[in-house]
Amino acid sequence: MPMTIICLSLLVFSAWYVPYRFKRLWELKRVWPLQAALFLLVAGFFGFLFTGLYTSPNPVVAAAYNALGLIFIFQVYLFMLLIAAHALSPRLIKLPGKKTAAGCLLISLGLVGLGFYQALSFTVTHHDIQVKGLAKPVSIMHIADLHLGAQRSEAYLQKVIEAIRRHKPDIVLYNGDMVDSDIALRPELFALFKSIEAEQYFTTGNHEFYIDTDKALGLIEKAGIRVLRSEMVRTHGLELIGLEYMNADRETYDSHMVNDLTVEEELPKIRRSAALPTVLAHHSPAGFKYAAQGNIDVMLAGHTHGGQLFPGNILIAMRFSTPKGRHQAGGTTLLVSQGAGTFGPFMRLGSFNELQLVTLSP
Repeated sequence: MPMTIICLSLLVFSAWYVPYRFKRLWELKRVWPLQAALFLLVAGFFGFLFTGLYTSPNPVVAAAYNALGLIFIFQVYLFMLLIAAHALSPRLIKLPGKKTAAGCLLISLGLVGLGFYQALSFTVTHHDIQVKGLAKPVSIMHIADLHLGAQRSEAYLQKVIEAIRRHKPDIVLYNGDMVDSDIALRPELFALFKSIEAEQYFTTGNHEFYIDTDKALGLIEKAGIRVLRSEMVRTHGLELIGLEYMNADRETYDSHMVNDLTVEEELPKIRRSAALPTVLAHHSPAGFKYAAQGNIDVMLAGHTHGGQLFPGNILIAMRFSTPKGRHQAGGTTLLVSQGAGTFGPFMRLGSFNELQLVTLSP
């Protein structure tokens, strides 16, 4: 919570500072209209997020949300560059004010353009994990944070499905936040999943609870995807546990809390066989230590987006000790995906959209 307050305070300050610096650099007479516009921009973008307006099925609202996100990040980068230029100019650079301002504008625009371009595609990463007690290799396509909705629809999903077909996994695991907007709750969109031949499983993420949850889960099940809500299924010589989205324990802070469940309390309730290896799917890496204490062999998670874009990829490490990639605690391996989609700004900078092909071998 303190970090959230600090970040919001800096954003409000940036709405005043950016026009103020341009007034000095470009010798402008009045900047209060621009300051008012930037204050409204910050308030509008966070209004979309905090009120859940981005979940609206109205395509005009979706377009406004996406546009505001990009403009918002443009302002953030411009703010950081102007701060840096102000700090460095007396010592390192002797550019005239107008050239400094123009340079900051162009660099900010370039960063947003690059981030937008990188958000258009995804990468399939390969991960090999040795598991005790496994009779034969099993491949899992791990897909977290697809975020079908205002930013992802048929075209992107079709590319994901083509990647699944190309790699031919034994299991496809959609690990939460498959949907983040009611605009995606259309039978024809979910019918695309029916073309996948592998077994398909789904665990809930926090975003499934911000929309029409029953309708979303119903469409997922009708598409041939088994929904695991704190349940275990035996398949391919292992036990696959899918936890409902929940917090790690009663003490850990979670800004996305949607229920009063915890990994610490719920995981021990699931009866398991000591003879079979176990894969735990939980949308968030929160609760990793309880997975290790429970002798889980492999835990798969997402939720963090790897920070998604700079400086988020630095800030996320302050919230999660395992923000992305592979981690080990005793005999438990945790693999955290950066996510297959985006949320908020349609951008990737310092991270990438990721599908994880996980090969479990004896």
